Amino acid sequence: MPREHFELNSDIAKLIDKYNEINDTDFNELVNKALRFYLVNQMSYKDVQDALKEADVETSRYVDEAMHSSMGDINRNY
Repeated sequence: MPREHFELNSDIAKLIDKYNEINDTDFNELVNKALRFYLVNQMSYKDVQDALKEADVETSRYVDEAMHSSMGDINRNY
């Protein structure tokens, strides 16, 4: 998959700099984790499963945990 180019706004750039300073995280790792978290929480469980049919074990475990966590949040709101 080709890399996408995007520009960070100044607030996001500052937050990333601070996060990386605190956690000693690689920028690419941070972006991938953040996007994965956001997308999994925005998509239905079935859509995530379809998209990741050939996913590795770590990704599958993460998706299951994120979906269960999201369902817990939904249940607490009602």
